[in-house]
Amino acid sequence: MRILVVLTQPPLPEGGAAGKTALGLLRGLAGHGIDLRAIAAQRHFAVAGEVPADLPVEITPVAPPSSWRGRVDRYRRPRSELAGRFADRVRELARDAEVLHLEETETAWCDRGLATPSVLHVHYLVRRDRDLGAPWRRGFRDVLEQRRAERIALRTHRHLVASSPVVAEALGRDAPGAEVVLAPLTVDPSVYPPAALDGPPVAGIIGTAAWPPTAEAMRELVHTVWPLVRRRVPKSQLIIAGRGTDALGLAGPGVEVRGEVESAGAFLRDLSVLLFPQRRGSGMKVKVLEAIASGVPVVTTAAGAEGIAPNDGVTVSEEPQVLADAAAELLADPAARRERGAAALAAFAAAYAPGPATRPLAELYSRLA
Repeated sequence: MRILVVLTQPPLPEGGAAGKTALGLLRGLAGHGIDLRAIAAQRHFAVAGEVPADLPVEITPVAPPSSWRGRVDRYRRPRSELAGRFADRVRELARDAEVLHLEETETAWCDRGLATPSVLHVHYLVRRDRDLGAPWRRGFRDVLEQRRAERIALRTHRHLVASSPVVAEALGRDAPGAEVVLAPLTVDPSVYPPAALDGPPVAGIIGTAAWPPTAEAMRELVHTVWPLVRRRVPKSQLIIAGRGTDALGLAGPGVEVRGEVESAGAFLRDLSVLLFPQRRGSGMKVKVLEAIASGVPVVTTAAGAEGIAPNDGVTVSEEPQVLADAAAELLADPAARRERGAAALAAFAAAYAPGPATRPLAELYSRLA
């Protein structure tokens, strides 16, 4: 099968959530023997880095829209930054493809006018993640635009792929005429050597503070969950990392805020447990995928573990005290954390490594081609 994959960002080991999952996606599809080609948008905010040389990826620069053009397109074609020359190049490459894979809803404008069957992979749903807020606030227009773009994308595509059962259920309701296939996100395991888990008792959380659900989770962790942990394990330490986290004002007893780090994988390998009390946010959480790929046990909520089947490596609860007790047990007992870490790694290998995660996609391509 000849498949063209359209990416919002280049596939990079440290390329942010979109770049990391794109890398895992391409690794998995290549492993199924698919004749693969990809095109990735290179925008001004994309993380710098070199795409692995063995991947057939064309990087296409996308300039930000001019102010007047942006205002016009915002109402006519919301979130259509990739609908110009980038989409033209997609259509050129699609002439030789049997199936067009569109990764994330921003690429949904790229298959207009094409006869090639297309598949749209939906990572998350904006309407579940962010409220509109007050109309006079700056974020109102951005969230409204993203929601409109999401509705249009779902309405205009017959074959949808969901990253989690929660997303799949919502797609089934919102696009009843579409075929919905479940295929989890994945990351390249070669980027995540197994953690030793034999260091000092260190819990951690990593994420971009600009994303409201992540910032809310970090605040709850520091103000509610972490004091309960410290009562049981007084010498434990919490490390908070990620872009913008140093502006949240979260430093406190046993809490270190590192801000942006060079490598998420290296950060995770130094932890005893990923402690992530997220309350909202749809789709799989890449930080949780990275943790279990590294063999690091996870303590989180149902939202944090979305798309991950129950296993001994991931503890799930909505109660702060239960989260704190589970984290404290792992921080105090190196043997317990190694056992739970091994279970997390086994779960990743069985269901979320590139091969098994992309198998539903390969099967869908085969039907369409």
